[in-house]
Amino acid sequence: MTTSATFPASLKNKLIVSCQALPGDPLDHTETLRRIALSVLRGGAGGLRANGAESIAVFRRETVLPIIGILKRYENAELDITPNFASAEAVAGAGADIIGIDCSAQRSASSEPWQPLISRIRNELRKPVLADIATFDEARAAEQCGADAVATTMFGYTPLTAGQRSVDWVLVQRLVRSVHLPIIVEGHIRQPEDVRRAFELGAFAVVIGAAITQPEAITARFVAGMQS
Repeated sequence: MTTSATFPASLKNKLIVSCQALPGDPLDHTETLRRIALSVLRGGAGGLRANGAESIAVFRRETVLPIIGILKRYENAELDITPNFASAEAVAGAGADIIGIDCSAQRSASSEPWQPLISRIRNELRKPVLADIATFDEARAAEQCGADAVATTMFGYTPLTAGQRSVDWVLVQRLVRSVHLPIIVEGHIRQPEDVRRAFELGAFAVVIGAAITQPEAITARFVAGMQS
């Protein structure tokens, strides 16, 4: 399996910021997200993760740094990340450098199977694929199917990992040692110490979302700390 694109080496040892907002969030507005993206880029982010063609196109006009593009679909209370080739094609056309897809056990049966989707994205869109996974076995399966990198994005959000709300450092260490792809730690990163630990364990890059870009979640964490 070949592709004319490779996972960007410029992201090595970099912090990637996920500039997204949940549906109904006051920040769920393209211009607002653009300003958030500009702010985190000024702060030193080495790349962005973005949801949807509209946001990706806006971010693309503001930076040449790598963008991980996804398209989220909410259906029957289920979240699908880049559910089909059409969604991958849309975010690629908007300017995403990397296409992220859900390669976990959580992937909806209504979505296209991720295994052939990896091949189509790499061969037809000429884009590297980031496999969002929750377990070691899912990472190995994605590697065997041609993914260009794996991220721990889905840890805590699948049947096997439900309810987990902190980084599984044992999983990170195992992935770094055994999966021969860039390992990206994403999910449950809250402190600079978490980023430093990820890199000490050999992570290729780290993605942070809510801890930087969601004031509601940040405020709620402080309020909970006051009450504990």
